[in-house]
Amino acid sequence: MTANADEPSMSRRGFLRSGSATVVAAAGLAAGTGTGAAQYDGWLDDVDNYDGTHDYRGEDEVTVEVGAGDNGLLFAPPAILIDPGTSVVWEWTGAGGAHNVVADDETFDSGEAVEEEGTTFEYTFEDASEGDVFNYLCVPHETVGMKGSVAIGDVDDDIVSPDGGDGDGDDGGEGDGDDGGDGDGDDDGEGDGGGRTLSASDLGALALGLGVAGSLLVPLFYAAHRKAEKNR
Repeated sequence: MTANADEPSMSRRGFLRSGSATVVAAAGLAAGTGTGAAQYDGWLDDVDNYDGTHDYRGEDEVTVEVGAGDNGLLFAPPAILIDPGTSVVWEWTGAGGAHNVVADDETFDSGEAVEEEGTTFEYTFEDASEGDVFNYLCVPHETVGMKGSVAIGDVDDDIVSPDGGDGDGDDGGEGDGDDGGDGDGDDDGEGDGGGRTLSASDLGALALGLGVAGSLLVPLFYAAHRKAEKNR
C-alpha cells in the first residue's frame, strides 16, 4: 500500500514493498565540499550520525530506520536525497522508546509516538519540487537530536553513496585481502602487503631496542636469517 502526498499511512512491516531500497547507517563515500549547515539551516547540527546527504535518486522507495544508533535515538540516515514522487518508509527498530515522525512544516505526521518494532510510516513526495527540503523530527526526542531531512532532486551538501567504496577487502583497498594491498592473503600474500627481508641495519636496530637481551638474541636471529637466505 502506497500513500499519496495527502494520505500518509501508518502500518506494520507487511506494508513494505519487497523492492524497497533499505537505507542503513553505515556511511559511504563522501564527495564534494557541501554546506549542509546552510542547506538545512542548522537543522542537523546536533544530529550525531549526520555525515552528509545519502543519494537515493532513481529509487522508487527508500527506507529510513527510526530508533537507530546505540541509544535508539536517531534516524538512519538522517539526510536523504530523492526524486519527486519517491516514497519514503520510516521503519521502527523498537529501540529508544516511543517515537514518531513529524515534519517541521506539518507536511506529514505519523501521529502518536509508538515503540513497537516493525511499525512503519510511509509518505510519498508527489507534490514536491526539485530543491524542496523537508525537515522532520521525533517529537519526544527532538531535544536530543532525533531529527532528519529529506531533500528533493538537488542539494548543496556532501553527497554520500549508499554503496560505499570500491574495495572488496576490509582494509585492503582494491585487493581481496584484509591488509595486503593487491595480494590475496591477509598479510603476506603476493602483493605489496607481505613482509620484507630483514637487513643487517634492521637487526642492529632490533638489538638497540632490546638492550642487553637483544645483544644475546640478535646473533641467533642473524644466523637463522643467513641460513634462510642460503636455502632460498
